[in-house]
Order: sequence, then C-alpha cells, then structure tokens
Amino acid sequence: MTVKMNTISFHDTHVYPGCLATILAVPAGVTPGTAEFSDGSMAAVTLERLDREEVIVRVDAYTTARGTRIPSKDWRLVYDSGRDLWKVAAKV
Repeated sequence: MTVKMNTISFHDTHVYPGCLATILAVPAGVTPGTAEFSDGSMAAVTLERLDREEVIVRVDAYTTARGTRIPSKDWRLVYDSGRDLWKVAAKV
C-alpha cells in the first residue's frame, strides 16, 4: 500500500470505530485529501486537525470494490503512538 501526502490509507474496506489508518502527515487547519481503502476503492476526504493527536475526517460517499455504497460520514481519529497508526475513535 503506497501512502501519499494528504492521503489516508484505511486498513479495511470501510470506516468504523476501531478501524486503523495510516496518515503520513496531517497539515494544520482544514485540508482536502484522498482516502484509500484495503480493496482499492477511493474517496475524497477533508481532514481537520484538532491537535497533534486528533483529527476529524469527513469521508465523502463512495462505492466499495464489491459494489456496496457507503454514504458520507465524519469520523474522529486519534493517534496511537504505540502502533504509529491512527485509530478511528467515533463517528461524529
């Protein structure tokens, strides 16, 4: 899985509390980006950095590789320094 700037790589086909993600850099403020999912599907996202270890991510609607339509949702992610990954804490 290749991770680019302003790209979130979710470690599953959809986002849910407990799901892990890789984000190389979280810019200050609100920035657009792209989400990549484990099945190769992609979605536009907006990242809002709250602090060094917490972000809000708005994932636009997308369709998984199997054809499941996922509606737009906002998620709160927290940084897990022990794993060097981001973890979805809750739906916002």
